[in-house]
Amino acid sequence: MTLRSKLTLMFLGAMQVAFLTAVGTFWAVQSWQLLADDLTVIQEQNLRLERTLEVPVPRAPGEATARQPIHSRTVRSFLALRHHAQTLEEADLIESLGSALGLPSRRGGRRAGERAAPPSSVPDAAGRLKRFYRAQMNALHGHARFVTRLSTGLVVAIVGLVLAGMMAYFAAIRVWLVRPLQAIGRATGVISTGDLEHRVPVAGRDEFGALARSINSMAASLAENQRRLLAAERFAMVGEMAAYVAHNIRNPLASIRTTAQAEMLDLPAEDPRRASFRDIVTATDRLESWVGDLLRFSSPVTLERTPESVNDLVERCADLARPQLTQRRLRLDLTLAPALAPVSLDRNKMEQVVSVLLGNAMDASPAGATIRIISLVRRPDHAPLACIRVEDEGKGIPQERLGKLFTLFATGKKSGTGLGLALAQKIVTAHDGAITVTSNEGAGTAVEISLPVAEGSTRACRPS
Repeated sequence: MTLRSKLTLMFLGAMQVAFLTAVGTFWAVQSWQLLADDLTVIQEQNLRLERTLEVPVPRAPGEATARQPIHSRTVRSFLALRHHAQTLEEADLIESLGSALGLPSRRGGRRAGERAAPPSSVPDAAGRLKRFYRAQMNALHGHARFVTRLSTGLVVAIVGLVLAGMMAYFAAIRVWLVRPLQAIGRATGVISTGDLEHRVPVAGRDEFGALARSINSMAASLAENQRRLLAAERFAMVGEMAAYVAHNIRNPLASIRTTAQAEMLDLPAEDPRRASFRDIVTATDRLESWVGDLLRFSSPVTLERTPESVNDLVERCADLARPQLTQRRLRLDLTLAPALAPVSLDRNKMEQVVSVLLGNAMDASPAGATIRIISLVRRPDHAPLACIRVEDEGKGIPQERLGKLFTLFATGKKSGTGLGLALAQKIVTAHDGAITVTSNEGAGTAVEISLPVAEGSTRACRPS
């Protein structure tokens, strides 16, 4: 729910509470107004009746003809009393009083067949009318008590509704507005101190959630830029160091290669030592290539891509590592997917990456352990990837170090430089691939390289 929807909901709730309050108040006011009007009318009718009876009147039927004419004030009071009659019963009682007083009826005469009202004395007629008004007053008093109870309950309900509404509004404002703002403020305060790994914990779908995601994305982008800047600084340092190292290594390497090549040429073709000298020459050439890569470490990686077989690449690296595997009493298990499609890659640089991973696996594995190299195909999002997976049976990597494996100069080995995995990631990234590490302490480590399959070769891929 968006913040606008939440505010609209709060506004509609406030309008509903205000509407109910207004309706209840209007009903109470109208009820009391009608009750007051009815009481006023009854009281005024009582006063008119009293004024009508103030002048002495005949006490028995027929006496009016023998006495003085009825006073004009009595007539006026009676006419007003009759004019303000509210019900038919009251009108009949007033007419009875008028007949007792000898006053003409409002109707002026009786219709044919209509019987005349039985004659009655003035006290009897006045008593019946007074009892009628007393009954009306009692009924209004009962209605007043009912209205009082109902109004009291209505006031209590309105007060409770208003209080509940206010508490709900305050709670909604606190949950929907105050807490997200406080969380964002605290998180941005932590991020401003330089902790770019901290994240805003707001995860809603409203505007605050979008703002939190934007801040988290910004922090992640800043962290990545910071990592790249730090890596660039370290690459610059490596460049300076590599120039010095290369100058002092290349000349001895050239002498070693020349000596090994001369010795190999002097030996007969069937001499088994020729293979050893050939390995020396190959390793020297590879070391020379790595020294060159070290010199270019601080600059972007340039690739000379050709379609290559991943299985052949793995087998070449395995052949070069077999002497060290034998020396360390380690076993190598190759599980290569058949008919694996070729990959467009730089042969020398990818051999360097696989050799780095294989060397790390040998360093981490105890004597007698088995190192497995697996080639396979994965199809995330229907896009085939050729993968090389190197698994060891070492002690594993602590979780706190997993996030720093590809950081330049970050190493857990006493004799390590922290260049191997950083350079490997740089080369794999230049190939539009990815390198991932999974590890469990005490259960070994697995490093996997994923490379996109060359175009036009997807039909040769068979998923593992």
